[in-house]
Amino acid sequence: MANISITRRCRRHCSYCFAKHELARESEADMPPEVYEAALGFLERSGFPEARLLGGEPTEHPLFREYVDRARERGFRVVVFSGGLVPQPALEYMAALPVDSFSVVLNAAEPANDAEALVNRQREVCRALGAKVMLGVNIRSSDEDPSYVLDWVTEYDLCRTVRVGIAHPIWGGTNDFFRLRGPRVIPVFERLVAIGAGIGVNVGFDCGFTPCMFSREFVDSHADMFMHSVTDPGAPTAQGWPTKGWASISDAGHDAAGLRQAHSDASVGQGRKAPASQREAIGVRCGPVVDILPEGDCIACYALSRFRRLPLPSEGARNDLVSFFDNELSPVLPAGVHRECTQCDYREKGMCNGGCRARRALRLRPNALIPLDPEPMGETTHP
Repeated sequence: MANISITRRCRRHCSYCFAKHELARESEADMPPEVYEAALGFLERSGFPEARLLGGEPTEHPLFREYVDRARERGFRVVVFSGGLVPQPALEYMAALPVDSFSVVLNAAEPANDAEALVNRQREVCRALGAKVMLGVNIRSSDEDPSYVLDWVTEYDLCRTVRVGIAHPIWGGTNDFFRLRGPRVIPVFERLVAIGAGIGVNVGFDCGFTPCMFSREFVDSHADMFMHSVTDPGAPTAQGWPTKGWASISDAGHDAAGLRQAHSDASVGQGRKAPASQREAIGVRCGPVVDILPEGDCIACYALSRFRRLPLPSEGARNDLVSFFDNELSPVLPAGVHRECTQCDYREKGMCNGGCRARRALRLRPNALIPLDPEPMGETTHP
């Protein structure tokens, strides 16, 4: 999939924000209609069924309603990635949309640490949208307990899948991120899966996770989440498998993004479960996503936004941009996020591609990759 970032406006200032650098850039705040139409054309040429709208906070775009309507008119299912500070008119509009063609991935606030006003507004969003909402949570430390999102799923009858992300670094940036201390098990992830299974909630993992973050026993007992062969991460759909009932969970990820499952059993077709290789398993989900910025520039992903950017092409499709970013990055990146990755049996078996590319870039010698521009100073400039 590819994402359309329609605005740089955001009233949340998350320390871990993967878009922190881009939000602070002195550039186009809101995507103009002509760029949006071109972006929808790009999605059509790429064969994607979804229009995934990011920000910033996409519901703050002055033309948010018109943009959603336009995407649905062109036959897209719309997925909005929101931080929860949704203007009331936008919330009322979204509440009236059908769940089969519209959904929201909500970046959940942490009740114990975030502002009460933010938490209360997110609760209002959940009450208003119900099953249209998939909760997501970004984990910055192994000491965190994100199980509160499971309580919200049952309390507000939300989508029975939650998205778990790990806070990644912006290469060349200054955001807060999860500091990995070598290839070791991070128990919080397995605990969350176990709690979810007990209440019928599926826990899905976003990009950048690696098998070594889980115990051998967990990897062996959850074969549907891992794999032994790698499929093309740029494929727009799971080849040979219908997408009704589950969706590709590989690359939208950041904030996003992009985990979306309609049912907790991830069933496919005649009750069959999609093999891990078709679902882009944990360990092989890091590749160029292609995020389209408000001014029309394209980046591989927000974590690598300071590396390269290309203008949105008037011809061609996502795979063309993926090939460009791959050709630029692959020759210079180390094998994995850890020194030990070169001798890892998961990598030898094709179960891992080395983890987050932005993390791998942090291991490079100085000046191996040159940032496009200086890090912006201060907070977001687009209120």
